[in-house]
Order: sequence, then structure tokens, then C-alpha cells
Amino acid sequence: MNVILARTRSLLPRCLCIALLLALLQTGTAFADWRVLKQMDAEPGAAQSAPAQQNEVLPDDDDYLDAVSRVIPDPFEGWNRAMFAFNDAVIENVARPAYRGYEYVTPSFMRTGVKNFFHNLAFPVRFTNNLLQGKGMAAGVEMSRFILNTTAGLGGLFNVAKHHEPIVPVDYDADFGQTLGVWGIGEGFYIVWPLFGPSTARDTVGRAGDYFLHPLTYVKPWELSLGPKAVGTFNDLDEVLDQYDQLKKGAIEPYSSVRDAYVQYRRARLSR
Repeated sequence: MNVILARTRSLLPRCLCIALLLALLQTGTAFADWRVLKQMDAEPGAAQSAPAQQNEVLPDDDDYLDAVSRVIPDPFEGWNRAMFAFNDAVIENVARPAYRGYEYVTPSFMRTGVKNFFHNLAFPVRFTNNLLQGKGMAAGVEMSRFILNTTAGLGGLFNVAKHHEPIVPVDYDADFGQTLGVWGIGEGFYIVWPLFGPSTARDTVGRAGDYFLHPLTYVKPWELSLGPKAVGTFNDLDEVLDQYDQLKKGAIEPYSSVRDAYVQYRRARLSR
């Protein structure tokens, strides 16, 4: 018993340090959705090419704009603003300097390989949520991409499947928060979590659901899963930091801009 207690005391500080690192890095994932805002504009069919169509507003367009522009309840604005300031300080003083050092010592192809690997590893999250949303064809595409990238892509290090056009449009970041929305559950109120960033009541529950779908959740002992999660999250900060800078630079009131960008993007994904 004394040996067990001694080993526990020796491991506890290291476990706490790893957990703190993971929590700090999770701040970056909260902003990852915003980098897709540019991709939405670049999707085929996103813009009308004919001059006569540019000013035309169809009924479906009105419904879409109304869906993404409604004001979300923000009953905890005092808390949210304080957490926004705290998270911003973490990004600027911890995440950004650490990532710039990481970027300096690692080649681009290595960071791309790490990103591909962890995206491939999260296949169960996307596959299950596509099924739960009734998107059987999209789930099939996810399955075929996973098999191809896992085999020909050397365990997912190479995104071989990107060279193959999917048979149906696929949301490559389907999550349980989105699934709850498809089921008709409202987004609730806006909330900013310390270190985890902006969310809604629905997306908070969705994040918990995705946690239980991710393979790393079941690595035993649990502390061994923290390292890979931290690496995957930290590696994805490249585009996140750039998008966050652009969002803040053009904002008169950063808190409101970040809130609106997050909420509108989540609604847009649900409306498509």
C-alpha cells in the first residue's frame, strides 16, 4: 500500500501538468470552426456567376439568412466577457508563442501528416453522427475514406482520399452538437467556457457526446490519452491563429464579433 501511495504521489504532478497543457491547447479547438467560414465562400455554387442573378434573393435565401442571423440569447454576458478576455490572454501569451516555436522546428510535411493522422483517427465521430443525422450516403463516404487513408495512406498520415471526388456532399466535421440540431433541439443560450472557448448549451452537450465517440477516450490508463490529444490539438493551431487574428483585426467590438461568427457558422452548417 505504501508503494502504491508513493507512486501515486510521484505521478500526480505530471498528470496535472499534462491535463493543464491539454486544457490550454483546447482553447485553439474552440476557434477551429471559424477557419471554415472562408471555405464556405469558396464552395461550388456558393456565389451566383451571372450578373442578373447577383441581386436576386430567392425565398430559400431569405430563410437561410434568417436562420443564421437571429440573435442568440446571452444571459451570462458578464461571465462570457470575462472568460473571453481570459481565453484571449491564454492564446496570446501561451498558445501562440508555443506554436510559433513548434512551427519553427518542424517541417510543413510533418505537421500535415500529424493533422491527417488525427483527422483519420476521429472517423468514428464523423461516421456515427452522419448516421444519426440520417445521412447514410455521407456515412458511406466517410467509411470509404477511412479505409483508403488507413491502408494506402499509411495509417492516415497521407490523405489519399482527397484525390477522389465523393458521390455526395459530405460534412467532414460532423459532430453531435450538429446532430442534436438536426433532431430539432434548440441551441439554447451562448456560453464561453474557460480554456474551451465559445459554445452554446446544445454544443456543450454535443462536445460531451463526441468525447465518448472518440477512440482516444478509451485508452487505458486514461492519462496516456492526454498526450496524443494534446499533440493533435496543438498541431492544428496554424490556421486557427491566422483566422483568429483576422477576425479580431476587423472587429470594432471583438467579443460580439467572435460570438456572432461562431453562432452564425454553426447555424449555417445546420441549414445546409
